[in-house]
Amino acid sequence: MARTGVLLTAFGGPDCLDSVAPFMCSIMGTEPSEQMLTEAQRKYLTIGGFSPLPAMAERIAAQLERVLNGISLAEVTDDDGGTLGLWGGAMASLRTTESVRIPVAVGMLHSEPSIEGAVARLVDAGARQIVVASLSPFEAAATTGAYLEAVTTALDAHPGVRLMESASYHRSDDFIGLYADNLNEALHEADILANKGIIIFTAHSLPVSDIEADPSYVDQLRESAAAVAAGAGLGDPSGFHALPGIEAFGGPGVTAPWLLAYQSKGRRGGEWLGPDLDDVIDAAIAGGFAVVIVCPVGFAVDHMETLYDLDVKAADRVLSAEKEFVRVAVPNADPKYIEALAGAVRKVL
Repeated sequence: MARTGVLLTAFGGPDCLDSVAPFMCSIMGTEPSEQMLTEAQRKYLTIGGFSPLPAMAERIAAQLERVLNGISLAEVTDDDGGTLGLWGGAMASLRTTESVRIPVAVGMLHSEPSIEGAVARLVDAGARQIVVASLSPFEAAATTGAYLEAVTTALDAHPGVRLMESASYHRSDDFIGLYADNLNEALHEADILANKGIIIFTAHSLPVSDIEADPSYVDQLRESAAAVAAGAGLGDPSGFHALPGIEAFGGPGVTAPWLLAYQSKGRRGGEWLGPDLDDVIDAAIAGGFAVVIVCPVGFAVDHMETLYDLDVKAADRVLSAEKEFVRVAVPNADPKYIEALAGAVRKVL
């Protein structure tokens, strides 16, 4: 029987159009209006009719379980992994059939499989301590904080089970190295030496009031963005001045300027983290930049914020101005990301 279990947590996402309403209701705490629901369903239709996050989280968990138990990673083909497999709606299980000492379960905050159910499965497997590792790489009350709160509540039904947090991995060599490699591929694709380009690191915007209460989110994002920029040979964050009227964390760059911007602002009132991605794109277009390279360093897995907000909305904003748009790939289930998660778990075992 396993003594330690790993709970891989994430925000969640609808697995079909019928799941959009309950997903939104869970986030909002109330039923969405007909207009809001229709708008959300249209966005999901644009990216295939569902969120790929739950299926990708399961794939990551299966591979992480293998690594933590000394089992080789499963080979992934176009039929059971990657974008093709996820969008096709079918993915063969990558779970090992061998007995494991450390099981890994997936728990979502706002969709199935739930955190409560995942905790119960790990306890049923014999876990007496549960290590929580998040697919959200950066600390924030709305994500990692809410996940831990949900796990704590779920453990009320299982007295005696110990809760542990994995170490942070936002500065791990594997996570940073993978993003730097992906960014370098994008820079090569954009031929940054021949074209006037700008690199925009992005992350989900949050209310400024949340950051005033705990600045960890912004601090960690800046650390990661600076590390990825250095890994891609862009130079240090010595001050961003490439776009008049845009104040941001970033630098002049060796081959192109870079900065950190925020996207996907929510409906809650008040001031939100900026600069806003749309404003930065508009300023870049006005500033004569021919290529806009967006690196969503704030995200580890593809979902609405990357597949729609970037690949559809932001891309259209750039392409409509007859400029080139390039989006850097997120980690998803890349072996280096699996190693980053495994390293974060091992540090607390």
